[in-house]
Amino acid sequence: MIKAENIRKSFGDLTVLNGISFEVQKGETLAIIGPSGSGKSTLLRCINLLETPDKGIVTIGSHQYDSEHLTKKKTLEIQRATAMVFQNYALFANMTAIKNITLPLVKVKKMSADEAHERALELLDKVGLKERAEFYPSQLSGGQQQRVGIARALALNPEVILFDEPTSALDPELVQGVLDVMREIAREKITSIVVTHEMQFATEAADHVIFMDGGNIVEEGAPKDVILNPKEERTRQFLGSFTK
Repeated sequence: MIKAENIRKSFGDLTVLNGISFEVQKGETLAIIGPSGSGKSTLLRCINLLETPDKGIVTIGSHQYDSEHLTKKKTLEIQRATAMVFQNYALFANMTAIKNITLPLVKVKKMSADEAHERALELLDKVGLKERAEFYPSQLSGGQQQRVGIARALALNPEVILFDEPTSALDPELVQGVLDVMREIAREKITSIVVTHEMQFATEAADHVIFMDGGNIVEEGAPKDVILNPKEERTRQFLGSFTK
């Protein structure tokens, strides 16, 4: 179970998160939608402590932190309980696809090289890229690089996978392959929090949806309620921009 309580974050005079609270049950997929600048990506980065919240408590499985009483040990513990899939892939350019996956397995999970290689091949097969195991990122399309990034996240077997707009940097024709992998993750009940502008994915794959604006949660609930039948005028305005 993932629980965020009263997460606040400011950068100077700019308040980015204004007391965000939510829960994600084990095996659920939460989709976070909203306009650019609403605090969605900052919220993800606060969950796994790439950014330190000014205030708030986060629980990830059996791990918990209070941002006002953080230690280096607790930060490492939280980051090892999460895996992040970034907008820009964040692969090591000087390593092949399979090396990008085996490195954290050896360094973090302490697997042997042979075990890590076998597991990485399984995951590349899962995301449809086994035949490109020895390709470097520069030899892969954006969509393929993102699928390697997802395989790397899965390799760590985290308590939760955080997806930060994973299709936003992709050409339209490459988006579907990444979304298909993400749908499979949702079907397998791997706990996920997805910041996305893909409304069809959020409607079909998410168990719960949060609409954020101005650092606040404006509306939340099941996809059929928030996306297909929103109650708040601001939510309707935002979703209306996708049908124009």
